[in-house]
Amino acid sequence: MPTESAFVFAGLLFLAAALGYVFARYGEPPEEDRDTARQADYFRGFRYLLSEEPDRVVEVFSAIPDLDDDTLETHLALGTLFRRRGEIDRAIAVHTNLLERPQLSMPQRNQARLALADDYLAAGLYDRAEELLEPLVQAPEQRSEALSRLLRIAEQTQEWQRAIDLCRRLEGDAGSRRQAHYWCELAVQAAAQGDVPAAQQHLDQARAAGQTIRCLWIAADLAAGAGDPAEAARLYRRVISEEPGYVVDVLAPLESACAAAGLEADLATLLDELCTSSPVAQAAIAAATILDLRITQPVALECLAEFLVQDPVLGELVDADRLRRDKDGQQLARLRVALNRLARGSLRYRCGECGYASPSLHWQCPGCRSWESLRPVQRLPLDGLGG
Repeated sequence: MPTESAFVFAGLLFLAAALGYVFARYGEPPEEDRDTARQADYFRGFRYLLSEEPDRVVEVFSAIPDLDDDTLETHLALGTLFRRRGEIDRAIAVHTNLLERPQLSMPQRNQARLALADDYLAAGLYDRAEELLEPLVQAPEQRSEALSRLLRIAEQTQEWQRAIDLCRRLEGDAGSRRQAHYWCELAVQAAAQGDVPAAQQHLDQARAAGQTIRCLWIAADLAAGAGDPAEAARLYRRVISEEPGYVVDVLAPLESACAAAGLEADLATLLDELCTSSPVAQAAIAAATILDLRITQPVALECLAEFLVQDPVLGELVDADRLRRDKDGQQLARLRVALNRLARGSLRYRCGECGYASPSLHWQCPGCRSWESLRPVQRLPLDGLGG
């Protein structure tokens, strides 16, 4: 998130740009009489901005009688500055004042409408934002931006069918990973309501739009719920093959599916291969056994014990020889319980786009709103140890 100092710096940049414009247009401000009343108003408004008197800035800029394209940009930039500083009421006041000016051309008015819609979006006033955005879809210069903002509202309000329609208008009918996730959301909703056929139809649409790891994961969950553990196990294994780090989430349901299908030996072979070939998967298996105490798969427990011994922090806290001689698993069990308590609420996922960190998996990043960008962190989730 931007800091307050960043906002202040942005404000100073805005001030410098605006002053540069005024100097270029009107020349250096004279020591005595100013050339025009408008020039005096701009300088007065900039002084108020610099002295942190935002209400007086809004008052002065709102009273300036006439605008052209350059001065319109200055007003829009001022409103944007207020919005980014969290002063939404002042941003709305600046942009509303622009729309009340009868001399604006239609392109200028559309610019002001889009800026005011952004203010309402920032305030969570989605209905008001939509009222401004819907007509802008018909304006060629604002169509793409208006559709993008309407799509954002549909995501925030979880109107997934509407999101699909908007996405098609924005991207075309070829499909995309984003559309696939919208269909996945509908599939998850249908499954939660017990409508498995609808969930399967939505999942088929998701695959047609763009195959994702999430499609495999939902299909595995549906197969497990439908009493087909062999198919569920196959699909969970595909999830792991696509992204070994997801072992941390998939291992528990995979173990259950393999036990129900009589595939315990296959699971042991898979985990042994992962532990020896992929450090990411080894850490994920260790994390899974810590986070879910129901996991009892022997190879997974051996992987955890070996990981604890090799870890540069945890290795100093455990007796490696004693742990390796722990034939009945009592010491490892005690360590699992203790580590489980430390791991609760730790940051297990991080967005590759914006760095947002979370203790739980989000398919859409709450920080930057990108899809499928959160990945398991490649370490044990033990923030309490400073790991």
